[in-house]
Amino acid sequence: MSDKIVLWRAMYDPSAHQLFENAGAEVVVVDSADTQELTAELADARALWVRTPERVSEDILDAAPELVVVSTSGFGTDNIAIDAATERGILVVNHLGFGRTPVAEHTIALMLATAKQLVWSDAAYRDGSAWTERSGLQVTELAGKTVGIVGVGYIGAELARKLTLGFDCRVLGYDPYVDPRLALAARVERQPSLEAMLGQCDFLCVCAELTGETRAMIDAAALAALPRGAIVVNAARGNIVDLDALADALDSGHLRAAGLDVVFPEPLPAGHRLLSNRKVTFTPHTAGVTTEASAALSRSAVEQILSVLAGEAPPYPVNPAAWEGEASRRP
Repeated sequence: MSDKIVLWRAMYDPSAHQLFENAGAEVVVVDSADTQELTAELADARALWVRTPERVSEDILDAAPELVVVSTSGFGTDNIAIDAATERGILVVNHLGFGRTPVAEHTIALMLATAKQLVWSDAAYRDGSAWTERSGLQVTELAGKTVGIVGVGYIGAELARKLTLGFDCRVLGYDPYVDPRLALAARVERQPSLEAMLGQCDFLCVCAELTGETRAMIDAAALAALPRGAIVVNAARGNIVDLDALADALDSGHLRAAGLDVVFPEPLPAGHRLLSNRKVTFTPHTAGVTTEASAALSRSAVEQILSVLAGEAPPYPVNPAAWEGEASRRP
């Protein structure tokens, strides 16, 4: 009997579906946010792949008595009830390092777009208003600026490397858990606290994981600590930045601009005050979904899921205790 693998939304690279089928698995795609539709398919499923922003709750796990492994679509695991999975002996896997290049590139693109007001310029050129407003347009350069990075992991370090080598930026970093060697190799000046870093930043880039410590870390006090005219960019997790506080800081003129690939909730509800603010440049959570990264992430998910279903240890387990504990569902 073939293993049933449920994909909650299609994988970023659809060719990965065929890789599962080539291995003899039955693949079912649930292309809906309806959890009842999902749980109906999970009753006899052995593996679940989930694409952000869908969330795997404790109730969903309880509806899957045969489930052995859950795979994220990328690195982040905040959309999966990890503790509940561990208690049930369900292994969770993620995909470490694949977003390094695309997310770093995307962050720089948002930095440039906000500093140069590229989105406004394009729209204003098309409707003809640019020619009466361009003389008062305030644009800034990225070269030589001081950039603060929250979270100096794979992505933060790659961003720092590109900024120092490509734009001659001074890069500061706050991350109490970073390997000092990684920060040194990326030419990051480590800061003893977030507060110590913020007052020096022309740009603040969020590259951290969403944890209990980082949730709403960039709040009204943090934004107020930035110099007037600073720019905030977030391509990490939407919950890390307080959007009401961000809107206030933009409206007051304290912040020059913001670039947001992620928000919470996602998408923002119609009428949200940031949607009409031309100081904000949005992208729809696409920083990590380049063609190249999508293919690599999909291959990693296929390989890890199939390894786990064969009883082999995967390279990137999030909760290895589930694999070794008494409740383990290891084949």
